[in-house]
Amino acid sequence: MVTAAATAYLVNCLWGTAVAVRLIRTKKLRVVHHGLFVVTATLTGVAATTPVWTRDRSALFLLPALVPLAVAPRTNPRSRAHWRVAVAAAPSYLGALLARR
Repeated sequence: MVTAAATAYLVNCLWGTAVAVRLIRTKKLRVVHHGLFVVTATLTGVAATTPVWTRDRSALFLLPALVPLAVAPRTNPRSRAHWRVAVAAAPSYLGALLARR
């Protein structure tokens, strides 16, 4: 679950970056970033609960990532705050992946 959540986060960040630098035009594809965000938030939320039903404690590193995931949709996507909030979750995903080893 941790790997799936981290992968979804990475794909979501890559898509958002491609849109921000205008590599991808999303006039008709706005729903893609929103869909990726929903998948990322869902997988992160589920993965963060895995210590409750497994012995894998690495997912506890994902708990702080839930805060930026809650704040990101409330920031203006065209502002610097949006990507800064999104990047704030990166250490949590990295920590969870490193803790798995």
